[in-house]
Amino acid sequence: MPLAVTLCLSPAAAVSVKRLLRTLADRLGVDDVLRLGYRPHVTLAVFPDETPIPPIESALRRLAADAPGLAVTLAGLAIFPGTPPVLWAAPAPSARLLAFHRHLLEAIPFEPHPHYREDHWVPHVTLSKEAHVPAGALLDAVVSAWSGPIGGYLDRLELVRFRPVGILFSQRLEA
Repeated sequence: MPLAVTLCLSPAAAVSVKRLLRTLADRLGVDDVLRLGYRPHVTLAVFPDETPIPPIESALRRLAADAPGLAVTLAGLAIFPGTPPVLWAAPAPSARLLAFHRHLLEAIPFEPHPHYREDHWVPHVTLSKEAHVPAGALLDAVVSAWSGPIGGYLDRLELVRFRPVGILFSQRLEA
């Protein structure tokens, strides 16, 4: 099972994202992210399942010791096109988030999946990635529950193995 490094949304922001997820489930039966059973988050890197865990965990401990929580505003909604389309909430651009991602990649001695390399990474909070529903229907459903930007913090750094999600390392980032 692959490994992922994530920054989890603070509880208050997560409540707002979960409201969007429940709307997708209620209106379209799209519940893949809810079934995952993991907090709303931004994935910073994904590594193959054979990647050794101790060097990643050591790097995360060092990063978490020095890093405050990161303010974040989910400013809109977007789609990664494809089959199926991926619906996501878009964090407003942040120099601090981009710098944290860069420091993370520098600290971990393994190459992440190409989508998570510094020059390809698009920060996002996934709302649906497995629904075989047209992109327009996904957007219509979630826009009906969107009440404007969602503010909060990325306040927990985690290393998880997935699927199913198993948390291997978790450290709160202080504000």
